[in-house]
This record gives sequence, structure tokens and C-alpha cells, in this order.
Amino acid sequence: MASVFDYIFQIGGNFKEKITGMTDATGKFTGEVEKSRDKIQHWASVLASFDYAKNLTAGVADGFSELSSTGIKLDSQMHDLSAVAGVTGDGLKQIETFARQSAKTFGTDASVAVEGYKLLLSQLSPELGKYPEALSAMGDCIQTTSKLMGGDGVAAAQVLTTAMNQYGVSMEDPIAASEEMARMMNVMAAAGQAGSAELPAISAALQQCGMAAKAANVSFEETNAAIQVLDKAGKKASEGGVALRNVLGQLSKGRFVEKAAREELEKAGINVVALGDNSKSLKERLEMLKPMLNDSALLSKFFGVENANAARALIQGTDALQGFTDAVTGTNSATEQAAIVMDSYAERQARVNQQFEDLKISIFQATGDFSLWCGVLTSALVPLAQLAPLLTAGWKLMLLIKGLNWAGMWGSIVGWVRSACVSLALMNGTLTTTNMISLGFIGNMGRATIGLVRFATVGIFNALKGLGALVLSFVTGGTASATFSGIASTSFSAFATTASAACRAVSVAIMSIPIVGWIAAAIAALIAIGAYFWNTSAKFRAVLKGTWAAFKACFTGIGELAKTTFGAIGDLIKAAFSLDASGIDAALKKLKAGFSDYGRQIGQAFNEAYDAEMTESAKKEAAKNPKGKKPDPNTSGAAVPEVTVPTVNPTGNTLSGASGTGGSGSGSDGGGKIKNITINIEKLVERFEIHSATVGESAEKVKAVILETLMGALNDTELATS
Repeated sequence: MASVFDYIFQIGGNFKEKITGMTDATGKFTGEVEKSRDKIQHWASVLASFDYAKNLTAGVADGFSELSSTGIKLDSQMHDLSAVAGVTGDGLKQIETFARQSAKTFGTDASVAVEGYKLLLSQLSPELGKYPEALSAMGDCIQTTSKLMGGDGVAAAQVLTTAMNQYGVSMEDPIAASEEMARMMNVMAAAGQAGSAELPAISAALQQCGMAAKAANVSFEETNAAIQVLDKAGKKASEGGVALRNVLGQLSKGRFVEKAAREELEKAGINVVALGDNSKSLKERLEMLKPMLNDSALLSKFFGVENANAARALIQGTDALQGFTDAVTGTNSATEQAAIVMDSYAERQARVNQQFEDLKISIFQATGDFSLWCGVLTSALVPLAQLAPLLTAGWKLMLLIKGLNWAGMWGSIVGWVRSACVSLALMNGTLTTTNMISLGFIGNMGRATIGLVRFATVGIFNALKGLGALVLSFVTGGTASATFSGIASTSFSAFATTASAACRAVSVAIMSIPIVGWIAAAIAALIAIGAYFWNTSAKFRAVLKGTWAAFKACFTGIGELAKTTFGAIGDLIKAAFSLDASGIDAALKKLKAGFSDYGRQIGQAFNEAYDAEMTESAKKEAAKNPKGKKPDPNTSGAAVPEVTVPTVNPTGNTLSGASGTGGSGSGSDGGGKIKNITINIEKLVERFEIHSATVGESAEKVKAVILETLMGALNDTELATS
């Protein structure tokens, strides 16, 4: 049969009460944790809303900046071009239209096109600015050439202007000059395609040989062909240009060739005069020199050792020279190559992007100064949004202060004053022992105040007393000097004790100030600073009033702006569907006028409020200064009070102000020997000076007079502070 055991545990003492207390404490702790968590979540949500407002404001500011960036860049470039070329009005507007059209055609910024125009004006002639069509055609040449040079518009402009300047193309007929630039562009592009020297190398070679080729009546096509022949022979870029220049220079000598070389040329059957005939092509003149290929000495003698290889390459390559010349003549190579490049995906995407950039420019120009003001205002709202948590915390703190029980606080203050009067003597005793036990915030502040007052009276008096005794110990001797030294030591010790006690009391009081007190003090200081500048600075008041007026104008004018904007958009849509160009222009002008008026109203509101405040302040200052004294506009005209500093007259036994005799006195010993005695004590005992105008007695007599004067000063000081 199974056994059944029953176990009964009995625990004595207060176990149940302890467990119950622990359970209650745990519940209270859990409740406090829940409250803290709720508060943290509340503050997190508040801070998240502030962060959202800040990000929203920053996003608006960035949006306005992005919308107007292209228009601002183009506007700056157009003003620079106007300054260089002196073009204004409709001519400048037409150039801007060409630049925007070029940007949409070639997929580059309109500001890049204007930069090309500026290079043409500076490299060729500023007069081109007066012929927008010719300037636009040359700008298109630059854009086309840049497609063959990796999109480098500056390098493309350098290539074309170098060719124009080296061959001396006249700018008297800008249209004809633009056509010549297009021809040269196609010639160089074809030469780069047919030969090994590309456009940068061709430009470098033309810088060296262009003028010489023009003087030798060598065509631009044949010059480019000769550059390609020399490039294949290893004479590249500027080196090939120098070699071609030297060869052309030697050929052009004609009958002025050196006698020895002329005789040898004639023996070889070469007509020297025919070599210098500019009516012949370069190929024809080079073919006349083929007999020289079998005579290296004659070749070196005629062209020089340094140019012999280049001359040999040209003479041997007359067939290649003719082939290159035919390849670059009458071609449209640059346009064809650019069309192939511009058919790529990236180029097509760039042209689509420029359509939107052009729309942004139109919006920027239509809104006028609205973008300027909106950008400034939204940028100003960003720091305000960042300060929103601090402003909200300050507002809640002011509401908390407003809801305080002021009647109860006043009763507490009265009670504190009574208790302070009772404990004043006890605190004074505590200060003498420097036993600084914390008495709480109110007690510590009271003790610090008493310590400062005690230092200002007892401490300063003992410092003066000790100083006087120290001076007397210097001018006396024997037992009197020792007595005065003891008095000085005791007085300085009392001064040090009161100063140390005051410092410790203030330190303890500062350490006991709660953080809320610091916040309240900071808010009060900010309010005081704002009130001070409001009362003392006319410009400060004018700026605040102008800003407030601008904000009011900004919000009060939104309705009229919306009415004008939607009306203009309606007109624009209607005109667009009816294909009415004049209606579209009128709608855009109406839209631009609406935004411009809105921005002008905001600026006018600020200026009027600012000027009104400055005028009113000036009138008040004029009324306060009837004699015509010009007041400071940054101050309110408040007079600076004059402070009378009391001085001690040791010989007259009186305390006097600024109207007295200062620190000087007169005395006489009956004989009229001592006329004036002045005692100056600066920085306690750091400096001690005795001045005597006329002394006719011995040193003992002077010592007695000084002792009598200092004793009078000590007695006066003790009497005044007792």
C-alpha cells in the first residue's frame, strides 16, 4: 500500500509583509518607468516634427536654388559679354536667344555657348558683338568642332581662332568671316580624319607655320596636307610646323639664294627663280627639287642640316601631299563627324536635358526678383527651424513661470527675509570661521551676499588700515616701527580672511544653483539684451520692423499673386492650344509682371518700414540736440551718468568729492619752509611716491611731516568707515 506524506512549511517573522512591500515597490518602480518612457516618446515625437520642419524648409530652399541656378549662370555670362562687347538691349537679347538655341541643338549649357562667344570676341574682334548672326554662326562652328575634341569648347575655339588669325582672315565682313571659319573647320577635320595628326596637333603646327604659309601663297588645304605628310615622317605638332616654316622660307628666297647653292642648283637643272614663284602650288615647287634627292650634300647645303630630313620627306611625298590636298578640299567632314558623335545615347540625353534647362531659364526670367526673395527667405527660415526646439522650450518655460503660485512664493519670500534677519548674526559667525556647510540654495545665496558685504566693509577697511600701518613702519624707527608692522600684519590677515570667506561663500552658492535657474537667467539675459538694443539702436528697431513688414507683405500678397499666376497660366494654355504666339508672349509677360510686383512689394514694405523708423529716430535725436550736434544713429541718445569719485584730503582732515582739492594739500610749519606735499598710493603698496615742491629743512623734519599726514589720513578713514 502506497504511503502518502503531507509536508507543511511554516515561515515565521514578517516575511509576508516584506514580500508585499517588495511587490508594491516593484509596481511603483514599473509605473515610474512607464512615465519616463512616455515622456521620452513625447520628446522624441516633438523633435521629429522639428526635424521634419527643418528638412522641409531646407528642401524648399534647395528647390529654388536648383530652379534658378541655370538662369543665374546664363545671366552672369551675358553681363560679362555685354561688358566685353558693349552690346545691350535687343542685340544682347538676340545673342542670348542664339545661345539658348545652340544649347538645345548641341546638348551643352547656354552659358557654355556664351563662353564661346566671349572667346571669339577676345581672340578675333569685339566688333563681332554687333553682328549677332555672324557670332552665332561662329559659335556653332565651335560647338561642332568641340564634338570632335571630347566636348572641350575652349580647345575648339582655340583651334579655329588660331587658324583664322594665322591666315589673317579679315573681320570687315563678319558673315564672310564666319563662312571662312566653317570652311577651315571642315578642312582641319578632314585632315585629321585622313592623316595621323589630329586637331590639337594641327593647331600647334599652324601656330608655327600659318603666317609663313599665307605669305608663300600656300592654300590652307595644302598647308594642312603638308602638316600630315610631316607628321607621318615624325615631325609632329609644333615641330612639324617649325620644319614647314623653314622649308617655305628657303623656297621663297628665289634669286637671293646664296651664290654657291645657286650655282649647284643650276647645275642640277633647278630654276631658282621658279622656286620662289608664289603663283605655283607647293607641290609644283617641291617637284622641281626632286634632282636634289640624289645629292644629300646639296640638300643639306640648301635647306640646312636641321631641315634636310623635313625637306626630303616633303620632296619624296609630293604624291601623298596631293592626295591629302584632294581629301580635304571641298569637304563637309566636321559636320558629318559631329552628326555621328551626336547620335549617341549620351548626346541625345544631353539634348533632352537642355530642353528642361531652357524651360528653367524661362521660369527664372519670368519670375524676376521673386526667386531672389524666395531664396533669401527660405534660407533664413532654415536656422529658425533649427532653433524651433529651443524656442518651444523657452515658450513652455515661460508658461510654467506664468502658472507659478506667486502669492505663495511672496509669502515664502517674506518668511525667508524674517529668517534671514534672525540668522544674519549666525551667518556672520560662520563666515569668521570659514566653515562653509551647504545651507541650500536660498541659504547659500544669503550667506554669499553677506560675505560680499562684509568683505566690502570690514575687509577693505582692514586693507587700508594695514596699508597705512605698513607705510608708517617704513618711515618710523625703533619701537614705533615694530608696533606699526604688527598692526599691518594683523590688518592684512583680517583682509585675507574676509576675502577668502567671501570667495568660498560665493563658490558654494554658485554650485547650489539649479539648472532651471541657469536657464531662467539665460532667458532673462537674452530678453534684456533684446530690450537694450531695442531701446538704444535705431537700426536694430528699423531692421526688425522692416523684416516684420516684409513678412506681412509676403503673406498678404499671396492671394493677389495666386490670382495673377493662375490667370496668366490660363491665358498661356489657351494661347498654346490656339497657336497664338502673341498671346503666349503676353501671358508670359503677365506672369513675369505678377511675380516681379510681388517681389517688389515685399522689398518695398521692408524699405518703407526701415526708412520710417530711421526717420522717426532722426527726428527724436534732432529734438534732443537743438544745437545741431549729430547723434549716433545706433544709440538712443541716453546720456552717460557722471560718477563722482570720493578722494581723501589728508591735510584737510575731510572726505571730499570731485569738487574738492583732490589728493593735494598745503601746510606750513610756521617758517614757510614747506610749501606743498602730495602723497599718491597706487595699487596698494606696489608704488609709493612722495613729492615735495620746496623743502628747506632736514630729513627729520620731512619725516615728521609725513608721519603727521599719514596719521591724519588713517584717522579720517577709520572715522568714515566706523
